[in-house]
Amino acid sequence: MRINKFIASCINVSRRDADKLIKNGRIKLNGRTLYDFVQIDPLQDIVELDGEILSLQKDKLYFAFNKPPFVLSATKDSTNKAVVCDYFKDIDSKLICVGRLDYLSEGLLIVTNDGEFANKIMHPRFKIRKTYLIKTKEPLNKSTLNKLAEGAHLEDGFFKPLSAKQTKDPLWVVVSIDSGKNRILRRLFAYFDIPLSRLKRIAIGNIELGSLKAGEYRALTTDEVQNILSPK
Repeated sequence: MRINKFIASCINVSRRDADKLIKNGRIKLNGRTLYDFVQIDPLQDIVELDGEILSLQKDKLYFAFNKPPFVLSATKDSTNKAVVCDYFKDIDSKLICVGRLDYLSEGLLIVTNDGEFANKIMHPRFKIRKTYLIKTKEPLNKSTLNKLAEGAHLEDGFFKPLSAKQTKDPLWVVVSIDSGKNRILRRLFAYFDIPLSRLKRIAIGNIELGSLKAGEYRALTTDEVQNILSPK
C-alpha cells in the first residue's frame, strides 16, 4: 500500500495533503524521517506523524454485498419483507445501505457505517460511475441500442447513460451511468418500450461485484475505500 494512501486513510485527509506531510518531513517510517513515496505494509511497518503512531481506523466497516431480488435496500421494514441488514445480523454496528437498488433489482450494494464514505457514493456532485448488466426480454436491434445510448427526456429531465453496449448475447446489455435518480434505468428502458427480465448492478466506481453469490458479502479492500474517498 502506498504510504500517502495509508496516511490519508488514518487521519481522513486527501492524498494531496498526505503528500505535503511527507514532503515537509513530518512522517517517520520505522523510526526514520521519510521524504519518498514508498510502499508499506500496514501490518508490519510503523508510521508516525509528528511522533504519533498512525493506524487504520478499525471501527469503520465497508462491505460489498450482492443483493438478491425481492430484498429491500433498507435496514428494516414495517411489512416484514426481507431487508439487506437481515444478512448482517452478526455485525454489531449501525449500517447504511449505499447505492440503493429497487425491490426487483439485484447486484452490488455497499454497506457501511461510515457516513462520509456513503455520501461520496450517493451525492450527485461526485459522479461515481455505476455499471449494470441488464437482460431484455427480446434482443435489441442496433437502432434501439443507439437510441438508448443517446438518452431521452424523462419526466424529471433529460437523461443519457455514460455508455450502453450489447454483449455477445443479444439479450444482455451493459450500461454505465453516473446518476443516482430513482429507478432511472428502468424508466429509460420503459421510455423506449423495452421490457426487462433482469437488472443487475456489477460495479460502483472501482468496486466490482465479481464472484460474490447472491446474499453474500465481503470486506472492501483499503484501495477500494481510498479510491472512493480520495479519487485520483
